[in-house]
Amino acid sequence: MASPLRQLAYRHRWIYDSVTAISALATGGVPRLRALGLEALQPRLPQEATVLDLCCGSGEAASPWLASGFQVTGLDVSPRALALAAQRHPALKRVEGLAEDPPLPEASFDAIQISLALHEFSRQERERVLRSSLRLLKPGGWIVIVDLHAAGPWLRLPQRLFCALFETETALALLEDDLPRQLTTIGYRSVDWQSLAGDALQRIVAQRDPAAMLLTDQDAMA
Repeated sequence: MASPLRQLAYRHRWIYDSVTAISALATGGVPRLRALGLEALQPRLPQEATVLDLCCGSGEAASPWLASGFQVTGLDVSPRALALAAQRHPALKRVEGLAEDPPLPEASFDAIQISLALHEFSRQERERVLRSSLRLLKPGGWIVIVDLHAAGPWLRLPQRLFCALFETETALALLEDDLPRQLTTIGYRSVDWQSLAGDALQRIVAQRDPAAMLLTDQDAMA
């Protein structure tokens, strides 16, 4: 269940932006926080790569990808957020839908970004999101996840306070779980984990098996 402060922050944008700015200080500020996904995957991708920003919201984390010349699609369940994204980032292709069951064809993207959104899902929903993402990647395609991680001693108490005030119980569940292991179990390869911001954030890069066989319509009917 969402806390009253969380609901207030989403109703009043300045509160949300202020919380984001404070939270981003440990990574070097908001622009760096939003570029963490691009920073990790840009060296691995061709310039014409197709990128999906899953749970894109108003498109702020998609903005660095667009500025770097990538073809970016943003998927979000909220029509209001997508309308705001259209105003702020006209080059962003927008799709309304659930991250657990995205209305997109298999093997559509060279890369997928999930930036500070996975903690919004329950454990069961999170697994569905990650499995759907694997399906949407082209063989050899990459996913980058930036999200919460159990902080080290200096930031543990502030992180728990932040989660209690602005997040839901799903965020606390993510802090307890091993995302790299989950990705490996689902079928991702080349899983690379990195700690950021005093362990309070994690960035994970993983790949769909380059030798993955795509399921054709004929295969599905067999």
